[in-house]
Amino acid sequence: MGATVAPVILATDKTQLTQFSGNRLAYPVYMTLGNIPRSIRRKPSQHACVLVAYLSVNKSVGQELTQKEKSARIQQIFHDSLRVVLEPLKKAGKEGMEVTFGDGYVRRVHPILACYVADYPEQCLVTCCKYGTCPKCDLGEDQIGNREGGNWRTQRDTLTTIKKAAASATSTTAFQLRCRQDHISGAVTRPFWDGFPLYDIHLSITPDVLHQLYQGIVKYLVLWCTCLMEVKELDERIKALPPCFGVRHFKKGWSELSQVSGGERKNMARILLACIVGRVPSKAVICFRALLDFIYIAQYASHDDDTLQYLEDALDLYHQNKDVLTDEGLGLRTHLNIPKFHAMVHYSQSIRAFGTTDNYNTEMFERFHIDFAKEGWRASNFRNELPQMTRWLERQEKVASFETYIDHFKGEQDNTVTAAADIDDSPPRILVPTKPDRINQTLISIQTLHHCPSFSHQLRVYLNSLLDQSDALPRANISSAYLPFDKVNVWHSFKFGRSVLGNDIEGTEEKDWVRAKPARQGGGERFDTVVVSHTQEAENTGMKGKCYFLLLQGLYLLGRVGMKVGRLRVIFTLPEIIRNWYAAPRVWSTGHLAYVEWYKVSNHPGAHHNMYTVHRPLVATASDRVVEGEIVPLRSIRQTCQLVPLTGPNIPWPKSWNTNNVLDESQFFLLNNWSSKYAYQTIW
Repeated sequence: MGATVAPVILATDKTQLTQFSGNRLAYPVYMTLGNIPRSIRRKPSQHACVLVAYLSVNKSVGQELTQKEKSARIQQIFHDSLRVVLEPLKKAGKEGMEVTFGDGYVRRVHPILACYVADYPEQCLVTCCKYGTCPKCDLGEDQIGNREGGNWRTQRDTLTTIKKAAASATSTTAFQLRCRQDHISGAVTRPFWDGFPLYDIHLSITPDVLHQLYQGIVKYLVLWCTCLMEVKELDERIKALPPCFGVRHFKKGWSELSQVSGGERKNMARILLACIVGRVPSKAVICFRALLDFIYIAQYASHDDDTLQYLEDALDLYHQNKDVLTDEGLGLRTHLNIPKFHAMVHYSQSIRAFGTTDNYNTEMFERFHIDFAKEGWRASNFRNELPQMTRWLERQEKVASFETYIDHFKGEQDNTVTAAADIDDSPPRILVPTKPDRINQTLISIQTLHHCPSFSHQLRVYLNSLLDQSDALPRANISSAYLPFDKVNVWHSFKFGRSVLGNDIEGTEEKDWVRAKPARQGGGERFDTVVVSHTQEAENTGMKGKCYFLLLQGLYLLGRVGMKVGRLRVIFTLPEIIRNWYAAPRVWSTGHLAYVEWYKVSNHPGAHHNMYTVHRPLVATASDRVVEGEIVPLRSIRQTCQLVPLTGPNIPWPKSWNTNNVLDESQFFLLNNWSSKYAYQTIW
């Protein structure tokens, strides 16, 4: 009575200690608890994840053995080592252990192994499965390309197979052959997980976003892109993409990359689909889009039945169109029996069982390598390093524990001050520098440097709209030829915070940096494209909901809601003093304003790529052809967005386009849904 369960999360992963030469490795074993909130568990500074052991990486065992026998010996050493390390958990899981909680009460806790986080090779090693098969279901190597998974493996069946094979086999080779009939590796005779209470090793294997989706699926997508179109043309398109916050600009394309990290794979996924539209078969575009949809939906920070159905729909769409990848004319693949692709079948069940993927993504534990392995390696003398690394980590943990105690002690003494400071510590949404970049800049100068010839005209329109909305005495509208001021303060950038819609390792709030910066000596200009909230309803409809019918006094009126897309040209404030001595009218806005040139957005996304088409509508004026613009409150800007140039099918991009001029040279674009996880959930 009065006991609770503490689900234990284990993770193992080899890491390279040396950067260039030496080939020194460490094999840490990490442990954390599922009871701890993920926002705390993902932060190394919170010490919610602990290092419990370094496993052996020495492969010089049994020099007289064959290569297969050496591999089997090393795998058995891995299981024997984990059995020794985790032995105390068996008794604690069965009998429970007394733990002092944060409220001071002592309760009985049963730590039960729940999740094992690892990449695919280690999943096979841990579950004793044959490499090339699925560690969760019983499909063989030639069946894992199917849409439906096989029957679930169970720990009991795996142990039974191993024990029967060991009892009947007369040699090591016979034992392995018997095990491989049931898709078991046949290298391990005593798995470490035998005897743990309420535990099933196959069920505990979790999805791996980093290695399965990014280093697996995206890696194949990039490879196939280079086969479907010329590498040089793909590089030219990548180099010509306009800048966007959070999207890496590959200045030399992809072909120059040698070793590609997981972070680079993420940046590749953000621009991949938009760069191949019009140059690859439409069915391949649909297939690629379905896989990208799956990758992004799988990383949602929260799920319900609807979002999990989106996940299944994306997987269905991939399997409906995957035959294009095995088309002999394209020559991409002869089969799709790829374990990392097959793993997508089990994502929905794993999310229902263990929660969202950011609870157990290997990316979190890759970050811990820095603190628990690499820094300890640098603190050693690089000879017999493991004892030195262990001693260094023990000292670091004691110092951190003492600092936590001191902070807690100070917090009790200064409780009133802390409570007062915690009343409202949320950062402001709009973060604008205190001082403007240009003070009292003339309107003529703004129109020239910021390339917005209609700025003064739209300023008159905006001021007249403020006077029309005022409840004060009727006033004459400002003349179309006169403004009561000719200078304003101008800013070149601002930031706004927003909640992270995705698994962020540090758990910090992301800041989106927006720029409207003219060219200066030694620096180029940059005017970002932004998504603006056009109406109150836009917060709920996003880019969808372009049209609506409003019943008003018996008449149906057609209106437009949703977000609008434009290019930010000027950030400014209205002056407080006009005509050198008069105070500005009270109805004038005192906040920051933005001048945005509007782009026209299609009513529906493309059928194949699912991206909205955007184009710059040019308006003829007496002096020049300019883009229609409008002055809006700065707070109505919701995020930056990336516009990717669009040409007709099989029409190459002009060679004159580059990252600095492509927004001016091209007239048609695709609104990139995949520029960030935030954009994917708010634009699409």
